[in-house]
Amino acid sequence: LLEHVVDAGFDPVLFTEVCGFHAPALASALAARRPGHRLGTAILPPGSRTSATMAMAATTVSQISGAPFLLGVGTSSPRILRDWHGRPHDATIDTTRRRLVTLRAMLDGGRRGAFRLPVPAASQARVLLAALGPRMTELAFEAADGVVVNHVPADLVPAAPPGAEVLAFVWVTTTADGPARARRDLTSYIMAPPYARHYRRQGYGDAVDRVLALHTEGRLREAPATLPDGMVDAFYVDPDGLAARCAAYRSAGAVPVIVPVSGDDPLDEIGAVLAGRAWET
Repeated sequence: LLEHVVDAGFDPVLFTEVCGFHAPALASALAARRPGHRLGTAILPPGSRTSATMAMAATTVSQISGAPFLLGVGTSSPRILRDWHGRPHDATIDTTRRRLVTLRAMLDGGRRGAFRLPVPAASQARVLLAALGPRMTELAFEAADGVVVNHVPADLVPAAPPGAEVLAFVWVTTTADGPARARRDLTSYIMAPPYARHYRRQGYGDAVDRVLALHTEGRLREAPATLPDGMVDAFYVDPDGLAARCAAYRSAGAVPVIVPVSGDDPLDEIGAVLAGRAWET
């Protein structure tokens, strides 16, 4: 499937990392089979490994592919870092800035003690920070090479300074029960405090309050049905509307990153989206 994604014309192709495959390893495998294409991660939790490890991973993939590597990183969550990786979760601005500065310096050939990359990545590696709030977005443009945004409508995409990149997730439903799956996904996002604040800033405070109240009452299963259609439609789109949604992000200065919401047969469902080339204008 990954080779089909590249062959279909997607650029860049990004790999997420949660609790399944190792994202840089997958990127390296695809780079070896399809060299010359931009690959990357979205999103890699920097707290789950050292800056040196991430710098080595980005350099490895860029050297194999012969193309720039987009190293998308984000602060992640206590569950992923503390419970899964056994590492402390520190999502503060100061810690994130320090990690970005260290990582960028290593990629540019700087030393950290006796550590130094034998082949500095320099312009072959772009560091992108996932951001929800305005302070983290500002940090992405200050200490990284750009930002990755999620659940941000095209008209709210942040304006990037010269030379910076903006990547925007575009969630597309691929199954008949796609809207129901989207509602369940959105409910899960609301349960994470940073996303709850994110939706409140966009004017969906009442919807967030209803979901949290139902959770308190032990009735979270009822929450997806309470989400307003407008909120779901702002963040999820069906294949018929995908081309227009992608065009809106491009007009806003962002690179749309298509994220399929698949079901029981993801290979077939995602393959159908690829075959239909529904993302093109």
